[in-house]
Order: sequence, then C-alpha cells, then structure tokens
Amino acid sequence: MSIIYLIIAFILNSAGSITFKLAANRGVVLQGSLITLISRNYLIFVGCFLFALNAIFFVLALRNLPLSIANPIMLVMSFIIVGIASVSLLNERLDAMQLIGYALLILGVVVIFYFQK
Repeated sequence: MSIIYLIIAFILNSAGSITFKLAANRGVVLQGSLITLISRNYLIFVGCFLFALNAIFFVLALRNLPLSIANPIMLVMSFIIVGIASVSLLNERLDAMQLIGYALLILGVVVIFYFQK
C-alpha cells in the first residue's frame, strides 16, 4: 500500500507544480477585495491544496518505506511527469541535454529501487 501512497504523492506533487505554472501564465492579481483575490488567483489555491494532499500521501508512504528510497523516487517521478506535461500541455520544448538528463534520472530511480535492501 505504501507504493500506492507514493505514486499518489508524486502525481499530486506534479499536478501542483503544473497548476502553479498555469497560474503564473494567467498572471497573479494582487489588487481588489479578498473575494476578488481568491477568485482571480484560484489556481494558486488549487496548487497549494494539491501540495497539501501530496504531503499527506507522502507521509503515509513513509510509514513503511525508507526515506532514502521514497524521496528520490518521488522527486524524480515528479520531474518526469512535469517534463512530459510541459511538452504535451504547455507546448514547451526539451533539448537533447535535457532528454539525456531525464534518461539519467530514470536510470537513477531504477538503480535505487532495484538495489534496495
């Protein structure tokens, strides 16, 4: 079950980052009433909520997984998901060196997970 919690955590972490990027693209409104601030910046609040959920699921995963394994996996998988979403949803480009970096990240996760004790 801890692996499932970890998967949910890195998906939520990635979704939070993507939501923050969408909020940044829309622009942040810093003027007006509290209702105006909340309604015009709702993506920031959604991103914060996703990160809060991520934290809960990550803590649940850590109940049975070593931090030395769970944290690198969560971070690398978040990088990979965000990279894919950046290209497919946000029309960003990755150059050859970035792709090599992503390949090395994947290799690192495989090594960490495969050689765990």
